[in-house]
Amino acid sequence: MPDSAATGGLPRIRRAGVPAAVWLVVLLQVTVCLLQTAVFPNGRSPDEAKQVDLVVQVAEGTAWPWPSPGTLATTAGVRAGAVLPPDRLHGAAHLADRDFRPRGERPSWAQAGGAAPWLADGAPLNNQLVQHPPLYYVLGAAVVQAVPGWHDLPFDRVWMVLRWVNILLAAPLPLLAWATARRLRLPDPLPLAAAGAVVAIPELTHIASSVNNDNLLVLLGAAATWLVARVLTGDHTARTALALGGVTSLALATKGFALLLPAWVAAAYAAAWWHGRRTRGSAHGTLAASLWALAAMLPGLSWWARNLVLFGALQPHGTHADQGYLQSGERYTWADGGAAWLHRLVDRLITLFFVQDQAAHLRHDASWWASRAGLAALAVGIGVALVRGPLRRLDALVLLAPAAALTAIVAKGSYEQFVAFRNLGAAQQGRYLYLAVVAIVVVAVAGAVRARRWAPAIVLVLGLGLHAAFQADAWAVLWLPEGPGSPAAIGAAAGAMVRLHPFGWAALGPAAIVTTAGLAVATAVAVSQIRRRGA
Repeated sequence: MPDSAATGGLPRIRRAGVPAAVWLVVLLQVTVCLLQTAVFPNGRSPDEAKQVDLVVQVAEGTAWPWPSPGTLATTAGVRAGAVLPPDRLHGAAHLADRDFRPRGERPSWAQAGGAAPWLADGAPLNNQLVQHPPLYYVLGAAVVQAVPGWHDLPFDRVWMVLRWVNILLAAPLPLLAWATARRLRLPDPLPLAAAGAVVAIPELTHIASSVNNDNLLVLLGAAATWLVARVLTGDHTARTALALGGVTSLALATKGFALLLPAWVAAAYAAAWWHGRRTRGSAHGTLAASLWALAAMLPGLSWWARNLVLFGALQPHGTHADQGYLQSGERYTWADGGAAWLHRLVDRLITLFFVQDQAAHLRHDASWWASRAGLAALAVGIGVALVRGPLRRLDALVLLAPAAALTAIVAKGSYEQFVAFRNLGAAQQGRYLYLAVVAIVVVAVAGAVRARRWAPAIVLVLGLGLHAAFQADAWAVLWLPEGPGSPAAIGAAAGAMVRLHPFGWAALGPAAIVTTAGLAVATAVAVSQIRRRGA
C-alpha cells in the first residue's frame, strides 16, 4: 500500500519482487553495451577523449583542485588509447583494411607524451569540460588509480576499464524504468515494456558504453524519476524527500542540466499537494517533505553559487576565462540564417536522440529514417497517454516537464552560439534529453494500455529495427573495407573489431552469446504476452 495517505483514490500499489524478465532486460543492456565498445573504437563517442583526459588529469593531480575556465590543456598521453581522430570523420574510415599493433605493444599514456599538452595546429588543445562540476571525474580518477601501474600499461586497456565502469553506471536504467512504471500502477506487461524501451534506444547504449559524464547524470535522473513517481503516488515521508534531495544534489555535482531538477521536485510536491488537498494533514506533510528535499539539495547547489561568485556565470564556458565572450564581436540575427538553424536543431535533436551520425553528413540514411520511426512511436504513446491513458494527466505532465525544459535549454544555448558566431549546429545533441529518458518512455508506454499485451513485442521490434539501422550506418562509416559490400566484407569488419579491442574475443565472445540468447528469450516472452488472455 502507499507509504502515506493522499493517494487520490487510486488502487493500492502492488509489492512484488522483480520479475526474471526484467533482470533479462538488465542483462541485455549490459551485454549490448559491451558489444558497442567494439563497434565504436575508443574516442568515437562525443567528447570521449576529453572526458578520459580530464579523468586522468584528476588522477594525476593536474586538474585538482578544480581548474578555472580556459586554463586546462588536453594531455598528449590520451592519444595513445585511440586509432581515429576524436572529431568528425570526413569519409569512411575502412578500419578493416588497417593493421593494428599487437595488444601488448600498444603505447601507454606515458609513452604517448604523458601530461605534456596535446598540440593542435601548434597550440595546446583546450579541454572545455572544466565547465562541469567534478563528481564524475573524481569517481573516474579513483577507478584509474585502482589500476596497478596504469601509467605504463597499454592505454587502450585503461580506457576500456573506464568504459566498463560506465556500462555498470547505466545498467540500472531498465530496472528503474520498470520500477517507475510499476509505482505509477501501470498494468502488466507495460512496466516490462518500459524497461525494454530503454535498451531499444541505440544512442543511449552507445553513450553508456563510452566514457561520458552523461552516464552518471542519466543514472541519477532515472533514480530521481522513480522517487518523483513515489511522491506523485502519495509518498510524502521524510526518507523519500531526503533521498530525492540527495540524488538531486549528486546530479547538481555532475552536470549543469541538473539545475532544472529543483524546480521539478517542487512541481512534484505541488502536484502531490493538489491530489491530496482534501485529505486532512496532507498539505502540512507535503510542505514538510518538500523542505526536507530542499535541504538535501543544498550541497549540490553550492557548486553553482560558487560559479556565480568566482566567474560571474552560473555555468562558465570551459575554454574562455572571459565569460563575456558571447557578447563580444559581431552579432547575428534571425535574418542571417535563423530558419536554417532551427531546421538543423530539430533535425539533430530527433536524430541524435536515437542514433549517432558518425560522419556528421546529415544524410537521410536508414538510421535517419529509423529515428523518425522511434519519434513517431514515442509521440503516439505520449499523445494517447495524455488524452486517455491510465496516468493522471497532471502526473504525466509533471513527468514530461524535464524533457520540455531540457529541449528549451538546448535550444537557448544553441541559439546563443548562432547569434555570436553564426554557428548553425552548435550544442544540438539529442543525448542531452537523456536526463528525462525514463520519464519519457514510461509515459509513452502508458499510452499502450489498451493494447498492453502487444507492448513488449512492439518495443522489441522497434528496438531491433533501430539497432539494425544504427549498426549498418556505424559499420559502413567505421569498419567495412573498401569495395562493394559482401558477407566477406562483413566478416573482415568483425574480425578487425576483435583485433582492435584491448581484450579481444575473451571479452566480446560471452557478450555476443548472451545477447543472442537473450534476444531469443525476449522474443519468446513477447509472444507469450500476446497469447495471454485477460489483463
